[in-house]
Amino acid sequence: ELAATRDALAATQLGLAREQRLQHLGGVVAAAAHEMGTPLATIKLVASELADELADQLADRPDLAEDLSLLRRSADRCRDILRSMGSAGKDDLLLHSAPLADVLDEAAAPHRQRGARIGMELGPAGALIVRRDAGLIHALRNLIQNAVDFASVTVEVRASRDQARIVVEIRDDGPGYPAHLLGRLGEPYLSTRKAGSSAGPYEGMGLGLFIARTLLER
Repeated sequence: ELAATRDALAATQLGLAREQRLQHLGGVVAAAAHEMGTPLATIKLVASELADELADQLADRPDLAEDLSLLRRSADRCRDILRSMGSAGKDDLLLHSAPLADVLDEAAAPHRQRGARIGMELGPAGALIVRRDAGLIHALRNLIQNAVDFASVTVEVRASRDQARIVVEIRDDGPGYPAHLLGRLGEPYLSTRKAGSSAGPYEGMGLGLFIARTLLER
C-alpha cells in the first residue's frame, strides 16, 4: 500500500511539474522574442540598404534581386512569428497569478456537465489575486470532483477572507461521510465508493482526498 501511494503521488507530481515547466517556458519564449527583435531589425535594414546600393545592377541580375526580396520577406516572417510567440509567452506569464474566482472556475470546469449544479458564492474574496499554482488547482479539482460524485443536486463553492487567510468551502447535498470515518478523512485508501453505485461508474481507490490534502498542505 505504501508503494502504491508513493506511485500515485509520483504520477501526480510528474504531471504538475510538466505544467510548471510549460509556464516557465512561456517566460523564456517572451524573453527570446524580445531579445531577437533587434538583430532581426538590423538584418532587414541591411537588406534594404543593399537593395538601394545595387539598384542599378539588379535589372541585369534577376537572381540577385530575387535573393534580396526573399531575404526581406523572410525577415518579415520571422518578425511576425516572434511577435506571436512573444504575445503567447506574455500570456503564459500572466497565468502565474489570477483572481481566486478564475482559479476556482478552472478547478470546477471539468465537472460542470456531470449532473450536479456547481454554484459559486465567492463575494469580495473572488477578486483576490492568488498564485495560479498547478498543485492548488489539481487539489481543488479533486475536492470538487468528490462533491459532484456524491451530490444529489447541488455543489456549492464558497470563499471568504479571514484576516490573513482565504477560506474555501466545498459543500454538496449528498449523504456525507459516515460519522466513524470523519476523523480519518485525507488518509490513503479511505473510500466509501462502491462499483456500480450512483456515486460513479468505478470503485474508488481512496486516494483522491489524500492527494488533495497532500498538495494543499504543501
